[in-house]
Amino acid sequence: MRKFSTFQITLMSLLIALLIIQTYVPITIFPGAPTITVGHIIVAIGAILLGPGGGLLLGTVWGGLSFIRALTMPPSPLSVLLFTNPVIAFIPRMVVGWTVGWLFKHLRQKIKTTSLLAGAVAFVGTFLNTGMVVLFTYLFFVRDPAALLKAFGQASSTTGLFWLIAIMLGANFVTEAITAVIITPLVTTPTLHIIDRRHR
Repeated sequence: MRKFSTFQITLMSLLIALLIIQTYVPITIFPGAPTITVGHIIVAIGAILLGPGGGLLLGTVWGGLSFIRALTMPPSPLSVLLFTNPVIAFIPRMVVGWTVGWLFKHLRQKIKTTSLLAGAVAFVGTFLNTGMVVLFTYLFFVRDPAALLKAFGQASSTTGLFWLIAIMLGANFVTEAITAVIITPLVTTPTLHIIDRRHR
């Protein structure tokens, strides 16, 4: 079993602390919508710097915090419906953490521009998170969508439940993807240079 170094444990602790802070400082585009999160950025940064195992751990923590917040201090009615479901709260975030770490680790030798690769895998992570939340939400509510439509402020939907979910959550995806692609390389590129020097 792989052991984390003191540096990695310190970094992990810092990133977990940031996840806790961002969980309780929500940002919402419009009332009733799920909150915009920077959790995907924190998890992507951790996955790139600590590998898929570290990313998986951070994704699990992020999912747990989302679950706890939805149960205790939900920022919107939609958050209660979505993130009190452990599958929706945990699985997308865990997949994001592991996948971003795995992709970066295996593509780093092929793509030499670190900032480009970091931005690309952060985008993939953001897409996976939103895509899986949309998919799981549809699967859990397709047979009884009334509560979900009410949370969206809709009495009924003529566009189809799946597309309604995709449109509502997609507004957040655009903002989250842009911030991930910009911020993740700005943090990880210089940090990776420092880490590489330490191991020379």
